[in-house]
Amino acid sequence: MDALRDALPRTRGWFTLVGVLIGLFLLAPLAAVLPLAFTTSRYLVFPPVGFTWQWFDTVLSDPAWQGSIMNSAQVALTAAVIATVTGTSAALAVRRVFRGRQILRTTMLAPMVMPQLVLALGLYLTYKSIAGGTSLAVLTLGQATLAMPLVFVTVSAGLAAVDPTLSLAAQSLGHRWPSVVWRIELPLVSRSIISGAILAFAVCFDEAVLAFFLAPPAQQTLPVKIWTSASENASPSIAAASALVIGLAVTLLAVVAVLRSRPGKETA
Repeated sequence: MDALRDALPRTRGWFTLVGVLIGLFLLAPLAAVLPLAFTTSRYLVFPPVGFTWQWFDTVLSDPAWQGSIMNSAQVALTAAVIATVTGTSAALAVRRVFRGRQILRTTMLAPMVMPQLVLALGLYLTYKSIAGGTSLAVLTLGQATLAMPLVFVTVSAGLAAVDPTLSLAAQSLGHRWPSVVWRIELPLVSRSIISGAILAFAVCFDEAVLAFFLAPPAQQTLPVKIWTSASENASPSIAAASALVIGLAVTLLAVVAVLRSRPGKETA
């Protein structure tokens, strides 16, 4: 993009304008939803009326909302751990492959391009034919499948900045590959692993399609709870719950940005 702007200096203003318009378009829903979380009205009415924190108190004190938050946190945390382990392992393995590396990379990224609805229906029909219902365990595996490519890409980017001669030097000194991975490569890409884990948790916590199909009715996650509540009533508690999700996502992304920007062992 920078090279293109340098080649076409007269279009820099247009690039800036288009970028600003895209940013405003993406932020417009937030500007509409977030103020509704503080309204004194009992219904979702825009523009909001007054200012109050009562809807956040409602969400955080209501057992139904509390249960959905705990279910989302539990599923997202477990899925993030699975995605981090599998994604990091895949990145380390692909780094050691010379033939067919591009094919393996494409295969690892396949869940990112697979429609979530297709994955959700496949998992739902398969598990229903086996166990006759839905389960948070299947939802966890499905969300881990979606999050794994994010960890794979993040860790692969960190490994690309690691000099491969370091591993060769360690092997020449008598270290076998498990020791090389544990003592050399993993410490050098630790920030990438942490960043990938945080992104995986954020994606899984906010995921709605798989949760809608795979979460049992009595164990709804927060996105499903927001959806069902929106279809039943127009309470501002929906906006308050959405604001909590948005705040969590922004916080996690900020942590990732700080980790990636701080100078350290990784140079990627």
